[in-house]
Amino acid sequence: MTRPAGTGSSSTRLPFCSDVSRQLGEDPIGTAPHWEEVAVLELDVRVWEQLRRVEEWTPEQRRVFERLRGKVEESGAGFGLLMSAPEQPGGPLSVRHYTRGAGGYTRRDYRSHLPQSEWARALTGTLLEPHRLREWEELPVPSGPDLHVCTHGTVDAACGKYGVPVYQALHQAGVRAWRTGHFGGHRFAATAVEFPSGLLWAHLTPELARGVAHRDRHPAEVRGHLRGFAGLPPLAQVLDRELLMRHGWDWLNAERTATVSGPEVTLTYVWQGRRGEVRARVEAAGRLAVPGSSHKAERLDVAQYRVEPGTWREGPAL
Repeated sequence: MTRPAGTGSSSTRLPFCSDVSRQLGEDPIGTAPHWEEVAVLELDVRVWEQLRRVEEWTPEQRRVFERLRGKVEESGAGFGLLMSAPEQPGGPLSVRHYTRGAGGYTRRDYRSHLPQSEWARALTGTLLEPHRLREWEELPVPSGPDLHVCTHGTVDAACGKYGVPVYQALHQAGVRAWRTGHFGGHRFAATAVEFPSGLLWAHLTPELARGVAHRDRHPAEVRGHLRGFAGLPPLAQVLDRELLMRHGWDWLNAERTATVSGPEVTLTYVWQGRRGEVRARVEAAGRLAVPGSSHKAERLDVAQYRVEPGTWREGPAL
């Protein structure tokens, strides 16, 4: 992956942000965004950059994002927007819509006869006015996981260097994988969003990505690669990881909700026919200065989190 112009000569070139994160031993838990629903637009890679040029948006496209901002402010529920390259370039506008439910997210697929430049209509139909999708063709949804791997090297070179080999390895292994535009977390490259589980992963290698997709490894082996479950707020993701470690992959079938009050986290679940509740205190366990980008020298001050020992309380849900 060639570095973008202006990042300096080879003698002054900055290290990849993901390399620094790994060298520092950064624990990525609690860095997953909190999404109630996710729209995945199937767009050719050349269209990704067009969508990112905010200054070139049409008035209609600007209004869509103003409405989405209002929706989040009113409901408090965040949404994800991913751009993934379709298997066949140049096709009509298509969208995958994931919504929160028991055991993660439920997927529905829609295809239109519109050109990809009409991506704002897809966002309107999936996230704002679902009745508009009646005009679209609903497609059968395949079983199994979807892994959206960030390969957006023009945003951060680390995602190109580490994301592309992971995407290729998953594709060759028969896993449904998608080349995906930037969704945050350059320093965790190769980073991926997995559905229907709603898990976000960090510092994947081709071998590790295959193991995660096929669940060939115990969760304890990939503990340090989990950014969190997007269906929960960040501090609750820390507690959720501990439950995954205790119960194994089947824990992902549980319906989980959480409330957070300061450092106090209450996670309520329905799993294997029973309702339960776990309460614990999640505390900062040190801080790290990490680069947020491979192209800038500035560093971010980020907290590392853990469940405070001795605060775990578990019982039937009230």
